[in-house]
This record gives sequence, C-alpha cells and structure tokens, in this order.
Amino acid sequence: GAVAHEAHGHHDDHGHHEESFVSKYIFSQDHKMIGKQFLMTAVFMGVVAMLLSILFRIQLAWPGEGSEFLSFFLGDTWAPNGVLAEDMYLGLVTIHGTIMVFFLLTGGLSGTFSNLLIPLQVGARDMASGFLNMLSYWFFFISSMLMFASLFIETGPAMAGWTIYPPLSALPQAISGSGMGMTMWLFSMSIFIASSLIGSLNYIVTVLNLRTKGMSMTRLPLTIWAFFVTAILGVLSFPVLLSAAVLLMMDRLAGTSFYLSDIIVNGEML
Repeated sequence: GAVAHEAHGHHDDHGHHEESFVSKYIFSQDHKMIGKQFLMTAVFMGVVAMLLSILFRIQLAWPGEGSEFLSFFLGDTWAPNGVLAEDMYLGLVTIHGTIMVFFLLTGGLSGTFSNLLIPLQVGARDMASGFLNMLSYWFFFISSMLMFASLFIETGPAMAGWTIYPPLSALPQAISGSGMGMTMWLFSMSIFIASSLIGSLNYIVTVLNLRTKGMSMTRLPLTIWAFFVTAILGVLSFPVLLSAAVLLMMDRLAGTSFYLSDIIVNGEML
C-alpha cells in the first residue's frame, strides 16, 4: 500500500505545476470552483433581493407610516419622512423579481449545481470546455454587478415590474426609473443571457459527449436529466429573450418603434 501510495504521490508531482491564487480561485476553469463562485455570487444577490423585499413589505404592512428602517436604506429621496415613494415601490418589486428569477433560480441554482454535479455524476473529468465555463461565470458576475449598481443611480433602478412591459420600459420619460435604470437593466440582462447560453451549451455537450464507459443516457441519474432538459429549455428560450431585450434597447436608444405603435416616434407622440 505504502509503495503504491509513494508511486501515486510521485505521479502527481510529475508535470503538475503549482497553480497561482488567481488561476485557482478567481479565473478558475475547474468545475467545482466555478460552482462555488456561482453559489457565492447568487447568495449575495439573494441577500440583496431579500432586503429589497423586506423594504417593500414594510410598506405593505404599515402603509403610509414613517419607518426608520426605510429612511435608513432609502434616504429622503425615495422615502421622504420614512414613507416609501410610489415610484421606488415599483423599483424594489422590479429588481427583487429580476434577481430572484434570473440571478437566484436560473444563475444561482443551475450555475452552481449543474457545474458541481454534471461532471461528477456522468463520470467526466471536468466540463467540455473549462474556458467557456469560466466565461459563463464572469458574464454572470458582471451582469450581477450591473444589476446591483442600478439600485444606486440617482433616478432609481428599472421600475416597470420584472416583466419589463412597455410603455413603462420603452419610453425613457415614462417614470423616473425608465431612464438610466432601465438601460442598465437591459444591458445587465443581455450579458446574463450570454452567460446562460454559454453555460447551457456546455452542460448539454458535457452530458452528450463526456459520459464515462458504460454510462448510457438511460442510466444517467435523474438529477442529470433534469439539468440536461433545463439546459435545452434555456438554449431554446434565452435567444428569444435576448432579441426582445435588444429590440427594446433599439426602441429606447435608436428611435425605432417595435413595441409602441407608430404614433410614437423617438419616444414622442406625433
């Protein structure tokens, strides 16, 4: 046993360079580390979303009453005398919904558990493409930070509800959050969708191509089938969402009218 262990130890040293901190923990291409990165980012975003929901639920529980808690977090602009402003109520609900649906359920759960479990349960060494996996996480991270940053701009975050229906989302002058906040929301979502697509393609290819000897599709654990089907659904649905987001950006920034009737040109009634 000792000899075998010795030989094994020697085999590990051979041609195995020590990874730097950056390549091991930050720009890692290892599926387990990427899974942990997704988890940490998603937990952070989850805490943010939870705080937002506490803020608007205080308003629902004691409507119109001043609250120290609200004025501490939102200041006089969005909570004059501790009473939540109507616009900001919409902003809180919007960003809360967006984070919970995309950054927690889609990015957090799929990103964490698909990455962690697919290679382990199909018997692969790692994902099909470690580089694309890393790219997927960093797009997710950038998109998370953009969404988080939109909470701090002067005119407030997107305020069209998390479904982002026009005209609140298409006319920059519709509501205070329809300006810069809405633009940041759209950019953030576009980057997020890129991240999701890269990730999903990686999961699909890994499940199809990297199963170990004897692991047929019918023998795959049900968990992996779930991730597999989820990834396929993502690949089918996210491009549509991306095109919708890009068309909305063109409505807002390039003077087209995909979402609003042709009496509105460049955001102005004719």
